[in-house]
Amino acid sequence: MPLTDFLMYWIFFSSWGVGFGLPLCIMLMTWVTPQSVIDRYVRTPHFSEFEAVAYRYFPSSWIRTLLFTMAIAVPVCRKIRQFGNIHKNVPVWFNVTSRVFVYFVLGYCVLLVLVVLGMYFYALWLS
Repeated sequence: MPLTDFLMYWIFFSSWGVGFGLPLCIMLMTWVTPQSVIDRYVRTPHFSEFEAVAYRYFPSSWIRTLLFTMAIAVPVCRKIRQFGNIHKNVPVWFNVTSRVFVYFVLGYCVLLVLVVLGMYFYALWLS
């Protein structure tokens, strides 16, 4: 199997996996977010009044989950919303789950985009 065929199959199946897997992972992370974390951080110093109300309900609760997981896994994101030491104030299992989600699931999406862009620029270079 030539490399281009392999890459096309990988991109096709990865796009289906990301299309179904990413929303599923976000939904699961939203369901397992501890209520203590929501009560502690979804309030005025970290969010505006409107955001504090909106992020408690579906579908905007997915945004809240992404903000929490990014703040736990990436130190720069903690400073943007002024979460402080959120990674030390959440349960260990949620800390580990958030890091796995960000590093593997979102990292795989970035890898997929980079491969597609690389193939695009390679095709431009050949023509």
